[in-house]
Amino acid sequence: MKDVNMQELFRLAREGKLPEGFDQWELASKSGWTVAHEAAANGNLPEGFDRWELADNEMKTVAHAAAAFGNLPEGFDQWEFRDKYGNTVAHAAARHGHLPEGFDQWGLANWVGKTVYHAAAHGGCLPEGFDRWGLAGACGWTVAHEAAVSGHLPEGFDLWGLANDDGWTVAHSVAVFRRLPEGFYRWELTDRRGWTVAHTAAACGHLPAGFDRWELADKNGRTLAHAAAANGNLPEGFDRWEMADRNGRTVAHAAAERGRLPKGFDRWELADNDGVTVAHEAAERGRLPKGFDRWELADKNGNTVAHEAARHWSLPEGFDRWEMADKNGNTVAHEAARHWSLPEGF
Repeated sequence: MKDVNMQELFRLAREGKLPEGFDQWELASKSGWTVAHEAAANGNLPEGFDRWELADNEMKTVAHAAAAFGNLPEGFDQWEFRDKYGNTVAHAAARHGHLPEGFDQWGLANWVGKTVYHAAAHGGCLPEGFDRWGLAGACGWTVAHEAAVSGHLPEGFDLWGLANDDGWTVAHSVAVFRRLPEGFYRWELTDRRGWTVAHTAAACGHLPAGFDRWELADKNGRTLAHAAAANGNLPEGFDRWEMADRNGRTVAHAAAERGRLPKGFDRWELADNDGVTVAHEAAERGRLPKGFDRWELADKNGNTVAHEAARHWSLPEGFDRWEMADKNGNTVAHEAARHWSLPEGF
């Protein structure tokens, strides 16, 4: 067999066409994936095969490969083999719904404490009647969290307040990936930052249509509107741009920072506690609209929008108000020269 190249050998293993008596199962690709792995994944290992411990570079064994595809033989009992992350053969089988009837080693856990139950939850393969949703691994990550992130919570699930060690609830986990069920009302559940489920849904664009509790705030006064604005998820016609966090940063500042202000926005003078306006925020990131003309807007130090634009190479072609100065007499021209942004021929 030494004249057969690896690509061909893997094809034969995949198609179940290896010659009778083949025994070079350890031959592997650069990733450590062996001929035995390829045959196992495709259900083509011979009867009586016993080299289940052969592992690739991530310590995933032949048994893991067979388990993931439901190709382990009846009576297999070496569930404790682990890959580099501590995931056992049982984890691989559970995630894909291939554990045998009567399996009883659900407590096997990987290096971060996720059990076989967690793996089954991620794949939507928990046993009927499962009720141990609060079973947690490291950092308090529960079986319910695992089911939530993969969209496999059962209909009628109501343990939304189950939280990990950072206070991140099952509801937060759902809100990241999809809309919470119709009628969900526990929007105020918070993690340790004071970030509510509603903030998560707003940031990810998963608030229900017509949601109007934009003033809900985290511990720093950052509202739902701030979270939605920063990610371009405010509804059409939103007009409460002046809502501010504890530093005076408005919803408009949050939108400007990410280039999310709507066409025609004109409340450039809204300012935070240091006098930094929405226009300053946009200028810093080169996101002022064509035709902007309120260059004189200044923060508490007299730093104008023009200074901010000069500092970040975002002054428009034809700009001619170079004499504007901050409280220290530093002009826009000085600022531009300092940052190599003066136009040619100045």
